[in-house]
Amino acid sequence: MSSDSEISIFTQHFGRPEPAVPPGDFFADKFDKSLWRMMYDEVGAGWYQDRFLYLFGAELPQLNPVLDLWPGLLEPGVERVVIGRNAYGALLVAERTTEEGTDAPIGLLDPWQGTYTKQEGLDFASLLSEGLPENRLPTFLDQTVYRAFVAAGGQLAAAEILGIKTPLSQGGTLDGSNFQSEEIWAFYQRIAG
Repeated sequence: MSSDSEISIFTQHFGRPEPAVPPGDFFADKFDKSLWRMMYDEVGAGWYQDRFLYLFGAELPQLNPVLDLWPGLLEPGVERVVIGRNAYGALLVAERTTEEGTDAPIGLLDPWQGTYTKQEGLDFASLLSEGLPENRLPTFLDQTVYRAFVAAGGQLAAAEILGIKTPLSQGGTLDGSNFQSEEIWAFYQRIAG
């Protein structure tokens, strides 16, 4: 597990959540719950970067059924839990948290590209100390379209995302005209369908 000073790198890059929310209960093992609690005390849970990122909140596992919409992308029979999302609807996913604990591998479901990717060595703990602060998931942290949306006066409700109209895999572009504010569940059903 990363030391407190390594985890503080996360808060140096992303600050504290605004607003903060109660943390998710992602782990079954008592020891891993304790480690997560220590991490949470340092990084918090909720909205980061002017509501671009929503990380580690208690209600994120409610998005777990969304993962079933992409059976062709995900290895069957693997326990997964959603631990974060960005303003475009990309999902951070921890795999095998019951058996792996805070060493759970991290995947990224990217609806823009219709992909699910994992990086070697990226787990829950290193996500905080390296993965996010070092931008090892660049498509997850790209705020270009979101910043233009906000600069034009756009705001998203808590249950909305800035959804891509035509995914990149279908010839869509990354300009603002290809995005719309959309209820999160409606977006996933539309984009996966």
